[in-house]
Amino acid sequence: MSTKRYNPHSLFFVLLASMPGADKDELVWKYSYKLTTSLSEFLEKRPSDYRKMINDMQRTISQSAKPDDKTRLIIERELKQRRSAILLRLQKLGIDTTSWAVVNKFMRNPKIAGKTLGEMDTDEMDLLIPKLEAILAKDKADATKKLTKIAFNAN
Repeated sequence: MSTKRYNPHSLFFVLLASMPGADKDELVWKYSYKLTTSLSEFLEKRPSDYRKMINDMQRTISQSAKPDDKTRLIIERELKQRRSAILLRLQKLGIDTTSWAVVNKFMRNPKIAGKTLGEMDTDEMDLLIPKLEAILAKDKADATKKLTKIAFNAN
């Protein structure tokens, strides 16, 4: 088991480092509508505005200058980690992850994501992972209930 903890703000800091002259407190203060300068509080109290800030930062960087190789690699690593986390959960759900056609068909379901994994940004992936976890938990609870019923009916 990995001892690394997921930092929901790592992408923010990577993007911030790619924006010369940008100030963390000013950005958070502006996008939180003068609620706070704390990233954690901002994400907790206004998640949609937090996602808008991240998307705007990504757009600004892509429009202004090409991100340096280090930034690009970090962003790619963030995407890869999220895709891997999603694919792992899909495997646990019994989805054949060796076939992109099967994965894409499942992902396009409006109740799941409504788009393919390749079309999703990091924020959408962050929202999908807990949804898949909930589906797994429900499936596990249903399986336990069935086993319990079988065990008690056998006697």
